Amino acid sequence: MALGIHPRPKGGVFCQLHDNISECQVEDALVVNLVFLAKTLKLSADLKLIARQLQLKSGEERIDLLLSSGKYLCLVELKVVKFSEDWLRQIISYRDELLNLQNVGELISGDILSFLLVTDARENDIKLAKQSGVEVIVYQPIDVLKDYYENLSAIASFLRIRPNDYGVFSLGLINRALLQLSDGVTKQGVIAEKTQLSKQSIHNHLKIAKEFGLVRERDKHYFLTDIGDVYAQACKKDARIDQLSEKQIEILKHFVAGDPFYSSTVFGVYSIVESAFLLARNSYPIELSDLRGMFQNVSGKVKEWQAKKSLSTATYTFLNFAIDLGLLGKIGQQVVITPSGFRFILMLQLHKSIEMVESLSTKT
Repeated sequence: MALGIHPRPKGGVFCQLHDNISECQVEDALVVNLVFLAKTLKLSADLKLIARQLQLKSGEERIDLLLSSGKYLCLVELKVVKFSEDWLRQIISYRDELLNLQNVGELISGDILSFLLVTDARENDIKLAKQSGVEVIVYQPIDVLKDYYENLSAIASFLRIRPNDYGVFSLGLINRALLQLSDGVTKQGVIAEKTQLSKQSIHNHLKIAKEFGLVRERDKHYFLTDIGDVYAQACKKDARIDQLSEKQIEILKHFVAGDPFYSSTVFGVYSIVESAFLLARNSYPIELSDLRGMFQNVSGKVKEWQAKKSLSTATYTFLNFAIDLGLLGKIGQQVVITPSGFRFILMLQLHKSIEMVESLSTKT
């Protein structure tokens, strides 16, 4: 029977469990993070995967991982349970099989290092294995999955992003600054003078505009993007300039739904609407006090918004943004999802799922 290299089987192969973490899951995490595996095995960082779930000629047995490190081949047998002499005999038989394959020229030559990963082992177990040329490595599956998450979050933006409160309580407040940009004014200080607002206020307004893709900055000059130009043209020119027009509302809603992880502000709008949607499953209308707690968790700001005032202010800000966009409504201390908000949630879920899948498929 020919030597075959197989992906991790989806069914038909028993995966051991350790506190509800399966061997298959740990293996999945290790093969996409060989740097962590190299540290665990105390090998150089040049560790390379040769095969995973390598089926042997002798039967249905499969080697978990076969890797190379410099001039060595590395046989890794992964367990999510404590040491057993059965596991030791198993990996020794796998090594013998690989040696036979080398002898007949079906596997590249090189000394074979054998590693048995288990969750617990006595000193005598480790010595027994060492006498047979097997290195026993005691590890914790939770550490593997924790490192996998940390490694993934460093490259997948949707795991890192958190909302920030810039002290702007209504989206319409950015209109004055954007109208100045549409008139050709590009300096923050000049915009402040013409609008009679403080430089800090204009800075915050432009920051919000950038986070909605309306403005770009270059060499301390600000310019409208294409979508920003359309947005500025839709501004109300009368006393209601600080109120969003219907056109502006549609522009911003479409932007949030299309890319909910674009920026911290966009993610904040998504998070407050998502929080309301989740709470609505339990009781409706939604109590504002419940929304604060859910928003704190969904947005990932449990540590930062521990103070009651900071949480209340942030919730107030993003709730106002969602109200500005016609997605949520507030009556006293109760919050409701508008018909437009329910339609928005459906569109948001679709785009969110697509972006997350695309991000994971390219990073892992």
